[in-house]
Amino acid sequence: MSAGRFCTAPRLMDRTILVNIANYMTLIPLPRRIAGAVAIFGRSQRRPAGAASVDGGRRNASLGQGFAAMRHPNYRRYWWGQIGSLVGTWMQSVALPWLVLQLGGSPLQLGLVMAFLFGPSMFLAPLGGVLADRVDKRRALIIVNAVAMVQASTMFVLAATGVVEIWHVFLLAAVAGTASAVEMPVRQAFVAELVPREDLVNAIALSSTSFNLSRVVGPAIAGVTIAVFGVWSNFGINAVSYLSVLVGLYRIDSAGLYRERGPRLHASVIDSLREGLRYARATPTVLWPLVLLGGTSALAMNFQTLLPLFTRDALGMDAGGYGAIYAAMGFGSLIGSLALAYLANQRPIMGMIVGGGAAFLALAFALGLVRSPFAAFPIVIGIGLASMLMVNTINITIQNSVPDHLRGRVMSLYVTVFAGSTPIGGLFAGGVAQAFGAPFAFSLGAALASAVLVVVGWRLRSVRMPDLERVETPLSRDGRLRVA
Repeated sequence: MSAGRFCTAPRLMDRTILVNIANYMTLIPLPRRIAGAVAIFGRSQRRPAGAASVDGGRRNASLGQGFAAMRHPNYRRYWWGQIGSLVGTWMQSVALPWLVLQLGGSPLQLGLVMAFLFGPSMFLAPLGGVLADRVDKRRALIIVNAVAMVQASTMFVLAATGVVEIWHVFLLAAVAGTASAVEMPVRQAFVAELVPREDLVNAIALSSTSFNLSRVVGPAIAGVTIAVFGVWSNFGINAVSYLSVLVGLYRIDSAGLYRERGPRLHASVIDSLREGLRYARATPTVLWPLVLLGGTSALAMNFQTLLPLFTRDALGMDAGGYGAIYAAMGFGSLIGSLALAYLANQRPIMGMIVGGGAAFLALAFALGLVRSPFAAFPIVIGIGLASMLMVNTINITIQNSVPDHLRGRVMSLYVTVFAGSTPIGGLFAGGVAQAFGAPFAFSLGAALASAVLVVVGWRLRSVRMPDLERVETPLSRDGRLRVA
C-alpha cells in the first residue's frame, strides 16, 4: 500500500516549505566545523597527567574546550564510527512506525512495536551492566552490533520483497531490542575507557552530540528516501551503516584504553545486581535523577509512537513532513548537547535538570494544542533542546556519582529506566491516542509527568550535586595508579 492512502496531502506551498526545511537540516555546515575541530585536536598536545578538565574561570570558552575529548585517537575512531551507524539507526526509527501505518496498523499496534523494541531493556539491560563490568567491552560491542546488522538486513529483505507483515515487524523489533538492551549499558560504560577521567564529561557530551547530529540528518534523509524509493530503502541503509561502527571499534587500540584493573573473581550475577541496586538506592544523586528520567520517559517522551500519528492526522503532512519534523526535534537536541559540551566546566546543578525538565514538559503540553506545521516546528525544536539538557545532565550527574567498578551496573539502571520505560509509555500513549487522538496524548502525558518533576525537584532541593572539580586519582592504561 502507498503512504498516500493513509495521510492527507498538504497544500503545494506547505510541501515546498517542508522540503526546504528538510534540506536545510541536512546541509547545515556543522559536520564540516566538527571535522575541522577534530583535525585541530589531532595535532594538539596531551595535557599533563592528572590535569582536571574543570578549572573554574581559568579555562577560556574556546573551541578546544568544547571538543577536548577529540584529542584522544581512540575516542575519535569511536565517535566517527558511531555517527555513521547512528544515521542509519535514526532512518530506521523513522521508517518503522511509517511501515506499521502502511500495513494498516492501529495506534495501539504502534505502541506494541515500541514495546517489543524497548521491552527487553527492562529485563536484560541490568544483565548487560553486569556483563560490562566483567568482559572486554570492545569485543562485546562488536558482537552485538553484528547481530543488529543481521536484524536490519532481514528487515530490509522482507520489506523490499513486499512480504513483510505486522508479526514480522513485532519479531524483528524484539530481536533489535534484545541486542540494544545489551549494547547500551556496555556502550555507556565503554566511553569511560576511551578518555582519561579529566575529559569524561566532555566525552559524554560529545557522544550525545553525535547521537543528535545523526538525529538531524537521519530523519531528514529518511523522509526523502521513503517518498522517493519506499520505506524499505531505510532498512537497507541502516544495515550497511553498521559497517561504520564495526570498523571504528576494530580500529580502536586496546593498549590505549583507560581501564581499571578489576577483581579476578566476581560475585554471582544476582549479588552483582544487588550491589548496583543498593548503591543507586543509597545515592540521592543517582536515585532521584533516575526517578525523573523514568517518569518523563514513560509519560511524555513517546515521540516514536505519537509523532507519526500527530504528523499525519493533526498537521496533515506526508512522509517528507514527518521526516522534517523529526529532524527539527533532533536539531534542537543537537543545540542542547553542544551547549552542554561547552558547559563541561560547570557543575551539573539541579537547575539544569529540573529547569530543562520543566521547559520540556511545558513545550510538550503546548504541542498537543497546535494544528499548524508553522507553529509545530519551533515547538519541537524547543522540545529537543530542553529534553537534551535534562537527559544529558542526568547522565553526567550519574556518571560522576559512581565508582568505576560499579559503572556498568549503575549505567545499566540508567538504560533500563530510559529505554525500559518506553514499552509502558508506548502502550499508554498508543491507547490514549486511539481513544482521544495523538494531540491529547501529548498534553496528558506532559501534565502527568509534571507531578513527577515536582516530587523530584522537592527531594533534590537540599542534595549536593557531584563536584566535577574534584577529580579522582586517574589510572594509567595498564590499571596502575598514575603519578603526576
